[in-house]
Amino acid sequence: MTHISLIDRTPALEFAPEALKNGIEVVSLILMAGFAKTSTEAQDLVARGTVWIEEKQITDPHHHVLNYAFDDGEILRLSVGAGKHTTIRRVG
Repeated sequence: MTHISLIDRTPALEFAPEALKNGIEVVSLILMAGFAKTSTEAQDLVARGTVWIEEKQITDPHHHVLNYAFDDGEILRLSVGAGKHTTIRRVG
């Protein structure tokens, strides 16, 4: 029997280490994942406290995910609200 992990079924945003050097703003990640249609909508999601990366609630819309965030692994989980999830992967 083949097992597929939850991570394998979750959509992913993939970035090369060079793209993460200066960081990617959480609002941009929300837009790339399709969880908001505009920057204002994404900022509102952050302001309402519905955005999490791993176990950390993100309350600053200018928060950046940097290369060193992946030191413990190659995948981070971005969650917005109760049912929207994606993974952020460092590749290469």
